[in-house]
This record gives sequence, structure tokens and C-alpha cells, in this order.
Amino acid sequence: MKKCRILCLNGGGVLAALEIHFLAMLPTDKQNLEGVDVLAGVSAGALLAAAMATGRSFGEIDTVFQQRAKECFTKRFAAKVNPLACPTYRADTMENVLNDMIGADATLKDVKKVYPRLNVILPSLNVSDDIYCPFHNFTHEHDNRRLVDLAMASSAAPTYFAGRDMDGKCYIDAGLIECDPLLTATTMTKRYLKAPFLAQKVLMLGSGMDRDPSPMPTKKYNNLGLLSIATDILAEYATLSNKLFTKMCGDGLGLGYWNFWNPVEVEGKIDQPDQIPKLIELADQHRTAFLSAWDEWYNS
Repeated sequence: MKKCRILCLNGGGVLAALEIHFLAMLPTDKQNLEGVDVLAGVSAGALLAAAMATGRSFGEIDTVFQQRAKECFTKRFAAKVNPLACPTYRADTMENVLNDMIGADATLKDVKKVYPRLNVILPSLNVSDDIYCPFHNFTHEHDNRRLVDLAMASSAAPTYFAGRDMDGKCYIDAGLIECDPLLTATTMTKRYLKAPFLAQKVLMLGSGMDRDPSPMPTKKYNNLGLLSIATDILAEYATLSNKLFTKMCGDGLGLGYWNFWNPVEVEGKIDQPDQIPKLIELADQHRTAFLSAWDEWYNS
């Protein structure tokens, strides 16, 4: 039975610095996606996945993430004056960083030119039509979608960033549906690659979060007014325990192999880049264990 290797990257804002720093610990010649069949990333994990899919080394992405995260999380003046007036951070600043990190013209179609066997999944939520949209390159349906657009769409967390407009539709953070992309990645792999769960080998990288109990404030979100009661419910749903969810689904699916690598518990907020140095320090303490986990997943 042919095995399919699946790498999943969780969301978590600046906390995703943990995920890319772990990957940057790999030897230089292994900092690529050769031998990986499926790469799925949601929210901040989608930003990393999109950059990785273009062929950039993990170490390079790690450096850019650490150096430029602060640009993306500088509060807008209007948000300082009235926190409910608009999304807290500027989407165009995030886009400038992603254009440099991913490439302004890179599309899903271009991924196969770099990694012929790699299938990428970047989920988003179309709130205009209330549709969950896992953009992917299993087929040619989304070939011409720009990776920057999809990364922006997947990471447009309500109240933090404005939704991403594509084709007249508003797309937002897919973490509202699935805070880690386990189910999306495994079920799409089963459908498109005809790989039963028993043949799937999953390594999921967490961002140190278990559960964030703080609700999202009410804000005008593009043309959508989110009521406080709705945002309270969404926040609770979107931040369900990664550990519990992953254990339940991983055990239930009967995967051939899976490891939710999330050894660092953090309590910081997802929009505080000043905590990145501490995250890096914490990640470094698990270097040997991570390299062992990667080798076990890759070679089992």
C-alpha cells in the first residue's frame, strides 16, 4: 500500500513562529517538500504553507517571519481611537509582506513546477455565500488563484484583518471552521489521491495554543456587521481545544501514522510579535525531539 505523507500547519497568528522555527531546525538539504504529498495550512499556517510551496527554504521563511511579523501587527490609528471602528490591523501591510515572502505573481499552478508531487490545501470561508472553500491543486480548478490571495483569505481573522475580496465575495479565516486542517487534509487526500486513511501519514505542527477563552469584540467587518452574541459563539467554536479535537479525529480516522507536534504551551495572544523571541527560545529547547519526530514521520 503506497503511503501518503501529509504535513499540516495550524493557525495561531504570531504563535506560528513556533511551527516554522521547528521546520528551520532541519538540515539545509532537508528544508524542502520533496517527498511530501500533501501540505495543508490554515490561517497563519496558510501563510507559511504558501511560502513553503514556492520552494523557499524553511530557514529563510523563519527569518522573514521573525523580522517582519511586527509590520503586520501594528494597530491602525482608527482602531486605537475606537476599537470597534474597523479591523485592528491593515490588510495591505500584510499583503506587502506576503508579496515579498511568497511572490506577488505565484499561483497554485506554479507549485507543481517546483514540487511535481505536492498537493497544497489552503482553506478559507466564503462568508458572502456561507461556503467553506478548501482551495487546492489536486485538480486544475483553482490553478490561476494567486497564492498571496489564498493566504490572505485563509488568514483574515475577523476583527483583526479585513476579509479578502475575490470575485466579489468576502473570504475570511478558515480557522472559524477548522482551527487545524486535519479533517480537510485527510478527507481530501482520500478523495483525490484514493489513499485510505490507513495509508496516510500525518505530521501536524501546532502553535502552542490549547484554548483562548477571550471572545472577539463586535466590529464592522467589511460589509458584514457581526453581532456580539455571534462573535462570542464564533470565538468559542473557533478556539476549541486543538489537542482534544486532534486526538478524537486522529484516533477515529484510523490513520496509518499521525503525530500532533505541539510540545510548547503558550499563553500569549496571537497578535503580539514581541513574544516571538521567547517562542524561539522555547522551541529551541525541543530541537532534538522535533528532529526525531520528523524522521519518524518521514521514514516510517
